[in-house]
Amino acid sequence: MSIFKSVDGPAAWKGSDFVGSDEWIVPLGPQHLDELDAALAGVTSQNLPINEITADVFPLPALGTELAALAGELQDGRGFAVVRGIPVERYSEEENKFISLGLCSQFGRVIPQSRQGDWINHVIDISDQKAAPKPDFDHVLKRKKLRTNHRGGELDFHTDTTDVFALYCLRPAKSGGRSRLVSFATLHNMIGETKPDYLKALFDGYYYMSQSDDSNKAGAAISAKRVPVFTRRGNKVEGYYISQVVQRAIDHGDFEYSFVEDDAREEIQRVAEQKGIAHEFDLKAGDLLVVNNRTVMHARYDFEDFPEIERRRHLFRLWMATTPEMMADTFVASSERFS
Repeated sequence: MSIFKSVDGPAAWKGSDFVGSDEWIVPLGPQHLDELDAALAGVTSQNLPINEITADVFPLPALGTELAALAGELQDGRGFAVVRGIPVERYSEEENKFISLGLCSQFGRVIPQSRQGDWINHVIDISDQKAAPKPDFDHVLKRKKLRTNHRGGELDFHTDTTDVFALYCLRPAKSGGRSRLVSFATLHNMIGETKPDYLKALFDGYYYMSQSDDSNKAGAAISAKRVPVFTRRGNKVEGYYISQVVQRAIDHGDFEYSFVEDDAREEIQRVAEQKGIAHEFDLKAGDLLVVNNRTVMHARYDFEDFPEIERRRHLFRLWMATTPEMMADTFVASSERFS
């Protein structure tokens, strides 16, 4: 019996739906910026560490109300938005960290991204650096292998290991590096209509293997069970997929996948690459991209960057956890295991 049942609703969008539309952009006005400045002054006067910046200590009376509505759109609507117009050039890097945390805490509880902490992860190419350009990168360069957020190049479609993620753009690249988003619901529908046997393989899922420097204190590095790509929650379809982590498990594990299971992984990328399926856009300095990681996959194109480290493409990445009932049950254990 086929497991395919098409899903609809605002989460089942295509990139072509947004051609000529700015409905996904939330522009900031003078009142919003005044609130940001007041909240920033409040947290800096208290000398709070970054892991204590929450919505409670970063009050945004008017903007907070709008962001709360946006949080609802993330969960029950298209699953992404860009908050535009943060005057990042007006602030120091430390002040921008506070602002990014204050804004992102409106969408959930900001969580660390590794066992080393990384409440804010720098997305910048430092692959040519022999010494840490700033203290934030000391532990990064000591890792056995730089992670993708610290290297240049193209990234294929994937999710992060969290509920909601954000990218706070300090500087774009010299050229290129367009952001790309694709709807899990749309992928589910298109694969189910053309290759239902592939869809079953994606519901069954794959084994995952965590980073070696994150698994030393966490027991076995390979997941005990398969983690599904697609999972149903009510009348919704949610997703979770990181191709390089699946491939790492294949390289180190003692198991095999069938041809259909293997090719189903490639089918995700093939469908996402079809014309009009992904939503593509350039992030500008002062943009905050916020994405529901359970309903939307993300990717980026390759880019050309500046040789000077202080001019390179630089974004902050933040992870937010929402309440468990907002996640498909199947993902809870995998999210906790691989955070």
